[in-house]
Amino acid sequence: MENSVVTIAPSVQAKPTMRVAAYCRVSSDSSDQLHSFAAQVQYYTKFISENEHMELADIYADEGITGTKTAKRDDFNRLVSDCKKGRIDRVLTKSVSRFARNTADALMYARLLKEYGVSILFEKENIDTAYMSSELLLALSGAQAQEESISISKNMRWSAERRMKSGTYLSSSTPYGYELKDGEFRIVESEAEIVRLIFKSFLSGMGKKAIADMLNEMNAPKRFGFTTWHINTVGYILTNERYIGDALFQKECTSETFPFTRKVNRGEKAQYYVENMNSPIISKADYEAAQMLIKKSSIEERSNIISRPLTQKIRCKCGAAYTPLSVNGKQYWGCKTRNYDSEKCDSRRIPEKDIYDAFISMVNKLRNCRSEILPTAIAQTERLQMKAGGTEARIKEIDKAVAELSNKNLVLARLNTKGILRPAEYAEQSSAINSRVNALRNERRQLLKEQDEDSVLSGLRRLNNILTHIENPITEFDEELFGSMVEEITVPTETSLCFKLIGGLPITEMISAQRRCRRK
Repeated sequence: MENSVVTIAPSVQAKPTMRVAAYCRVSSDSSDQLHSFAAQVQYYTKFISENEHMELADIYADEGITGTKTAKRDDFNRLVSDCKKGRIDRVLTKSVSRFARNTADALMYARLLKEYGVSILFEKENIDTAYMSSELLLALSGAQAQEESISISKNMRWSAERRMKSGTYLSSSTPYGYELKDGEFRIVESEAEIVRLIFKSFLSGMGKKAIADMLNEMNAPKRFGFTTWHINTVGYILTNERYIGDALFQKECTSETFPFTRKVNRGEKAQYYVENMNSPIISKADYEAAQMLIKKSSIEERSNIISRPLTQKIRCKCGAAYTPLSVNGKQYWGCKTRNYDSEKCDSRRIPEKDIYDAFISMVNKLRNCRSEILPTAIAQTERLQMKAGGTEARIKEIDKAVAELSNKNLVLARLNTKGILRPAEYAEQSSAINSRVNALRNERRQLLKEQDEDSVLSGLRRLNNILTHIENPITEFDEELFGSMVEEITVPTETSLCFKLIGGLPITEMISAQRRCRRK
């Protein structure tokens, strides 16, 4: 008996709709930046909307920002975040150089998006990361773009270093006390008098903060319209070798490879010390004496500021960090802004012991009331998280609406450029569209915030677990317990400290105002 074979033809599958996004970037050296930027956004909006198998997810665009560092590209980072959350299937971009000027970044993000199930099409190079063979082509194109940026940077640095070696290099800005005239630094006598006063006061025993306050009281002249002297400004003048007529070049250096970063030169690059570069304002003896005093003060400060659990934990009401300091043998914490400029912040120092005592009191109160506070907070957060689960559709609608409004704005811009739309009408309609876009983006951020409640919930659960294991009230400050519970401390008033605990739970403790150190 012969076998009977029946061929079953494959069913015709409907081609799925693909959620497509576009990424546009116009480099900062574009001669027609706005037009090129608008053209890219308009092109991709039209291209995606006209393809029946594509659905516009969003247009991501960074305007006038360098491609060498992705950290500075807000919309690029938003694109990666949305890919991670599964909102995008495919990304279109003009070229590898628009996507990244860095081979490592180009490959890293191409692989990362591929892990999220997202492919990238680079139109200029015709590279599609949906195919395995594309990675090699992407590497070559990325390397070419990177080498172009490296070559330009090397040429500029080579030129500057040659001038440093020959002693002919002139910085783009002149130090206080000088002006650039006829290719050389000339002394500005009114400012030079202030420089001499700063050195004289410092060598007589005045601190940098006291000198800054003195200059502010006498309305000493400053540069570029600034009217306030700060401790940093005084410190810069005291350590600048320009005031004895010399110049030290390449105090900072730029890295050789991508991403280019600028940092203090600690021996990585050669430095060039040129004597008699300009006319001196102070003597070498006074300058060297000032450096010895600064070095001695720095050693004393480092020995006093040991590793403390409160470091980088306390924030003033003005937003600045609190830093440790010693007054008559006692440890205090004071606002950094207040230390530099007493007019910008009126806060007072807090004794370190009072902060520790407030923490002990807060832990014991929370331990006693744990069962009434934390289970309720955890349950409410869980309900918010469940509610956020239905926001995906709305976020998708917002992304589509933003893309459509952006396209309308581009059409208005073209009509205005051609003279079809009057400037007043263009400004009115464009403003209305921008207001609507901003409102949608705010709504989108709020929805995303609701989706990100996982870290809050996890923190509250960990806090509940920590307190459960504290059997008895604590009587001494526990550094390990503090580090595991407290994210940040703020100082809202003269008599209170607010502890922000893991999970975002804020608890306020009162402190004595009488023990706080008043500042003159």
